[in-house]
Amino acid sequence: MQRYFRYSTLFFMSLFFVLASLSYGEAAGKITTEDFSYQGIALGDSEEALRSKWGAPDDENVLAVWGIPLRTLTYGDLVVSTSAVNGKIVDINLIGEKYRLRKDVHYGSTSSYLVKVYGKAQRQFLDGYTCYIFSHPTQAHTRLILNLDAENKALLSARITMLPISEEEADALALLDDESLTEFDQNHAFIASKEIDVSELPNNDRVKLGGYVK
Repeated sequence: MQRYFRYSTLFFMSLFFVLASLSYGEAAGKITTEDFSYQGIALGDSEEALRSKWGAPDDENVLAVWGIPLRTLTYGDLVVSTSAVNGKIVDINLIGEKYRLRKDVHYGSTSSYLVKVYGKAQRQFLDGYTCYIFSHPTQAHTRLILNLDAENKALLSARITMLPISEEEADALALLDDESLTEFDQNHAFIASKEIDVSELPNNDRVKLGGYVK
């Protein structure tokens, strides 16, 4: 009898630890590269690829974000922005109530479920929203932004972007000598946003923002 009791206790303790480990694994979500694309379109893809897969947009506009010239293409509740410099996709904005992300993350998903899918992140305040911001595993300045309802912290909208998210960041990127940022035309954008008079600068390819190139 005692042996039966002992084996039963060991069995239930083992079962408890297995269930606990599974619960912990479920709670420890992780951001993946898949989270930076949507319906076959990813940041860095061309506008031609977008039109080929999604068709003609419902509306098109031009605008500037932190001085960066963009073209916006609207597909229902989805707004895709491409670089006006080279036509590459730099921002995917998912609004409305129909979008579906990895593991069925959608409008109204709870904060606890978002943590299970993407992992833990500090809540931040950006563009008038409380949000979670997740960085790409390998690509700097590429982020997934999940905007939350102010009252119940449920998911409102999602944004996949490689654009700066603050003026300070835009200024810092403009001063970087980084070929990976050429689609933003950062140097030109920085000058335009600061209204710097460049009419007296020499017209020489060896002169660039930040100094003279040897």
